[in-house]
Amino acid sequence: MIVEKMMNTKTEGNTFTKKIGQTVYVVLYHFNEDAKETRQEKINRMLVTEVSRQAVY
Repeated sequence: MIVEKMMNTKTEGNTFTKKIGQTVYVVLYHFNEDAKETRQEKINRMLVTEVSRQAVY
């Protein structure tokens, strides 16, 4: 893919692709390396927040 060629080595491990229909999406993600919480803690916190929002509706 053309997009993959444009990425540098630092971001290569922080991407994934998702194909929906005929379109392939390349998703780049990042986390603050100086954060006080781990990636897993952040994901867990986000999931709890989302579930609590769903419960309100």
